[in-house]
Amino acid sequence: MRDKKKNSLFKQGVYPLYKQLDEQEATMESKVDWFLKAVRISSAWNPIAAVFLQLQSEIDGIEISRRLNNLEDPISSNCENFSELGKAIYEQLKNEKLGLTQDIYIRYARPLALFESEGYLQRRMVMGSPYALGIELFDPTFTLYLARLFENQSNMSELYSLVDSCNIGVTIGGIQLANSLAIPLDVVRAVFSIYVAKSFGLLSNERGTCNYRGVA
Repeated sequence: MRDKKKNSLFKQGVYPLYKQLDEQEATMESKVDWFLKAVRISSAWNPIAAVFLQLQSEIDGIEISRRLNNLEDPISSNCENFSELGKAIYEQLKNEKLGLTQDIYIRYARPLALFESEGYLQRRMVMGSPYALGIELFDPTFTLYLARLFENQSNMSELYSLVDSCNIGVTIGGIQLANSLAIPLDVVRAVFSIYVAKSFGLLSNERGTCNYRGVA
């Protein structure tokens, strides 16, 4: 199945130079690595990155993996029933529409307000309504944090490896890649964004596109 996916992506021209992934990346430890690597690449000014950079200075990756799997990391442990809220946000991300039901918003108004105060997201509030009409995810590492908890980790590991190994001058088509790996486009864009922030690549600005070109 994995080889078929690779051949399919080669034919589609999603990425012309594909780095052969080692079979060890199928293990859980390697799957976790993509998120910890993303955190290390991210600027410490990104709120989520700052939290996990501090955590990595205190404990090893295996223990961080265990905490993530059990929702015992510093983010989810500060929000009661984070699993339900996180899943609701991620499902909306998959639907490319970051709106929350009134019931979810009422139940999690304070955690959402806390996340906004930390710089993870912003609620779309309007005069005349006590409820948020939706949310916007500001911190790309928060988007990746949600993907670490609720997305297929084999696909996420593959996505991250592709971007991390992108050679100078190679363009990765984000829309095609998102479709091929069945990952929300905003998650693909979040991975692109952390590399762009380090000046390792360029991200297309044209409406309706999401292309990344390696420059370093």
